[in-house]
This record gives sequence, C-alpha cells and structure tokens, in this order.
Amino acid sequence: MDEAKLDDAKRRAEIISNRIRSRADELVRRKIMAFQGNLSWDRGQLGIDEEAWRHVQAIKVNPALVFAHPDVLCAHPDASLHYRGIATLSLKRVQQIAGSVAKWEEVPSRARVTQKRVLKVARLYNFVISSVIRNSTEWTLENGYRNVLATIGITLDGALRNVIGQEAELAVKERILEWLKSQSDTPCKPESKAETWRLGKDNALRMTYSSEPDICFEERLPDGSWEVVSTIEIKGGLDPAGALERLGAVKKSFDQTPTRAKNFLIVGVVTEEMRKQLGQMQIEKFFLLNETLHNDAEWTKFINEVFHHALRLLEAPY
Repeated sequence: MDEAKLDDAKRRAEIISNRIRSRADELVRRKIMAFQGNLSWDRGQLGIDEEAWRHVQAIKVNPALVFAHPDVLCAHPDASLHYRGIATLSLKRVQQIAGSVAKWEEVPSRARVTQKRVLKVARLYNFVISSVIRNSTEWTLENGYRNVLATIGITLDGALRNVIGQEAELAVKERILEWLKSQSDTPCKPESKAETWRLGKDNALRMTYSSEPDICFEERLPDGSWEVVSTIEIKGGLDPAGALERLGAVKKSFDQTPTRAKNFLIVGVVTEEMRKQLGQMQIEKFFLLNETLHNDAEWTKFINEVFHHALRLLEAPY
C-alpha cells in the first residue's frame, strides 16, 4: 500500500470529521431560528414552488428552516451554508449561477452583502430546494439536515485539495532549504529581501520563494543585474480531475521565464494527457511529489538535476 497516499487519506478524513463534529450547521441553524424579523413570503419573487410550500406547511415546519429568505441572509450571510446544503449545491455551482458565497460561509463571516445579491442567491436555493422536495417521497426536515452534512463534507474535500497543495509546496521548500544549509560547500545566506537567499561561495546565485514560480533561481550578470536561470513549480494536488487545470497554471508561469531557463515541475499526479502536454512545454524535467519527498533515491535525483546539472552549484553529483 502507498504510505504517502494512505497518510493523505487519513489527514483528509481527520480534518473533515473534526469539522463536521464542530457542527457549524447547528450554529447557523440556531441563528435562523433566533431571527426576529417579520418575514414576508412572496413565493413568486423568492422562487418557491407552491407544491413544495404546501408540503412544508403540511408537516408544520418553520419555512425559514427550509427556504432561503433575503432578510435572513442579509442578517446572517453564513446561513448560506444551511440553505446551500439543503439544496446540495457546491460552492462552485452557486458561483457559476448566482455569484460566490464562499466568504459568506467563512467563520466568522465578514461578508458584505446587498439585497440584490441575496435575492439572486435565495432564488437559486429556493428553486433547487423546491425541486428536491417535489421529487422526494415524503420529504422531511431531517432529510434536509442530512443533505447539509453531506454537502459540508463534499465542500471540505474540495477545499482540502488546495490545503494539501499548499502543504506540498511548503514541504518541498523546507526540505530544499534544509539541504542547502547542510552543505558546507554551497553557502546559503539569507538576504534582507523576504524569502530570498544567496547561494554559492561568490553569492552569484540567489533563490527566492514566492508564487509563479514557487521557486526562482537568478544569476547575477556582469552589469549587476539578475537573470532568471531556473524555476521550480510545485503542484501537489492528487485529484486527476483537476490535473489539466493545474498544468495550465504551470504553463503560464513557465512561459514567463527566459527561453534558456531550465524549468522543473514537482507534481502530485500525472495523467496521460498531461504527459502529452508536458512534452510540448518549456520544461526540463518533472518529478512526482510523493516519490521526491519519500524516496531518498528520487530526492537525490532531483537535487542533482537542479543544483548540479541546471545551476552548477554542485561541482559533482550529490
């Protein structure tokens, strides 16, 4: 069994289960129930289907716990989590149709909303919720609560892809820096500029940690200016579905480097289509993240490619 992938799965499960146990859904539900305003339910304006409305009335459920109302969302934008969950809509789908609600659902929420925006979002939620109720056999509020929990889990899984990518970037950067500091023949001195180090005995090479590219190596020219000679992009996501999107970001970064620059990629997963496109890009070599971090032979290969062959910082292979 792949230990790295197993650790990744464990980390995802722990974060998601901890978040669900924190019961953010209960918090926003209490806010909705405590809302003091006098709500006017203009079903036509709010996108609520009459059949769905009659069903909710028949089971004697507070309609504010089922259907999104603009007044509630204006007072508590994080209530979006509740209604979006009942509708089983992803953040991405809501953004595509009615605009982003990601900041609405942050804890604590500091989102600024307008009546126009909340009405558009409320109508979307109510249209889908109405359809869910109409097409369910004896829909209950408990059904809706289960949908909320399921949607929280799915949303967290998507968000964790970004978190895992950030963790991968940090892990690679930290290991490179630790390795450089351990090499007595290749001095590594921090500059006053944030996240920048001078490398080599003559300080003619500098390394900068940033974004686009994640790691940039520049060489000092005779006139005192600096030229990019090598870059490293780190994309740690393991989801094949987003592989081409991540590759597009890498290509954009590499296209901005000088033609003679040697560009490297550390990537979580490589699909067949990615392999085809990598062959057409301005890239020296690519390495798989898990193997690079957890296999000493692969790490040594990576170090030699970057610091011996590309940068000539090492006179001999490591």
